[in-house]
Amino acid sequence: METKDILEAIDNASKGLKEGVDNAKSQAAEALQKAADMIAKLDAMPSMDAVKAEIEAAKKELQDQHDALSTKMNKQSVNTGKRKSFTEAFTEAYMEKAEEIKQIIKNDGKQSGPLVFDIKEAVTIGDFNTIEAVGSESNYSLTQNTGIISPIRKRALTYLQNVSTGAMAKPYAMWIEELDEQGTPIFIGEGDGKTALSVRYEERQMVAKKIAVYGKVTTEFMDDLPQLMSYIQNNLMKRADIVTENGLFSGPGTGDDLKGLDEYATAFTGSGMAVSNANEFDVLIAAILQVKKAFGVPTGFFVNESFLAKMITTKSTYGEYTEPLAFLGRDSEGYTTLQGVRLIGTNALDNLGVDFIGGDLSVVNVLFRQGMRVQIGLDGNDFINNKKTILLEQRLVQFVSANDTGVLVKGTFAAGIVLLEATT
Repeated sequence: METKDILEAIDNASKGLKEGVDNAKSQAAEALQKAADMIAKLDAMPSMDAVKAEIEAAKKELQDQHDALSTKMNKQSVNTGKRKSFTEAFTEAYMEKAEEIKQIIKNDGKQSGPLVFDIKEAVTIGDFNTIEAVGSESNYSLTQNTGIISPIRKRALTYLQNVSTGAMAKPYAMWIEELDEQGTPIFIGEGDGKTALSVRYEERQMVAKKIAVYGKVTTEFMDDLPQLMSYIQNNLMKRADIVTENGLFSGPGTGDDLKGLDEYATAFTGSGMAVSNANEFDVLIAAILQVKKAFGVPTGFFVNESFLAKMITTKSTYGEYTEPLAFLGRDSEGYTTLQGVRLIGTNALDNLGVDFIGGDLSVVNVLFRQGMRVQIGLDGNDFINNKKTILLEQRLVQFVSANDTGVLVKGTFAAGIVLLEATT
């Protein structure tokens, strides 16, 4: 080996030795630093005496709180009957845990689980101080909409169900009456001349009368409360129908008014019946007889509701109800019947001055030129004021032929009783 090579090998070995020394120094320095850090941490840790001192301080603070609460509870031992505040309620709950707290203090603050306080009474939460309190803008949370809309009570309508009704295509109702019968039929012998007979026919007419009402509603109402629209219409219609029925019973037949049943019916005569100790039953039986003697077929009488109730509760001299007797009954629609004739209770007679009116109701004709019509439109400045006008109207006529008025009878029970007893 040449001298040059030897020198180069020595130089490389020197460099390697130097690098190894440097690495060793670095590792040694790093180990020394870690040891120094650990020593510093150990120096920073509190001594056992310090730890014990902290535990004793905590125990003392907890004991002081316990004693303070106990003292406060003793001062508030008198029950004033007033609602407890949160502090009072918490204090009471704390005292219920007194034994557990003492045990925790004895165990140097150690607990087997969380310490739970049940606050039995603080501020009472109720409707009055929440949803219903001042500042709450509505009671929606406490409100149940039942969906019920309660209409104003009105009289039940019974007239049209018990008379003859129909429709008419023109505004005038015309009928023909037989008048002035001449000649008398007789039996004749062979070859004898026949008897001439004649009768005259004349036209009669009655013009339809109109009833019309209206109401105004805002478009906001129609948009916001559509479920009430039908009730508004029904209210207007019901009120118009009641006035219409009043006219059918008692209209004077002049001007724009209907001619009512009261204008057509004949007065009660008693038909010559003589009854001692007469009552309401007897009067109506005599009225039925009067209709039959006028060649009518009695179908029904409108009677005052109060008298109908009195009749149904009439008792015999032995205190038994007389309704079960053969001449009283019930028809398929629940009406009380007297000798098969319907008794129709109504409050429409209250202001008419009669207790009963009727007989052969088939001769009473009510024709509608136009049934109840509902229109919703604009009127005047409705468009400007965001309103709608609801209009209801109907046209109808009532008539009874002059040949049929005898089969309609009216009267009062008081006058009828007097008439029947006076005949005896």
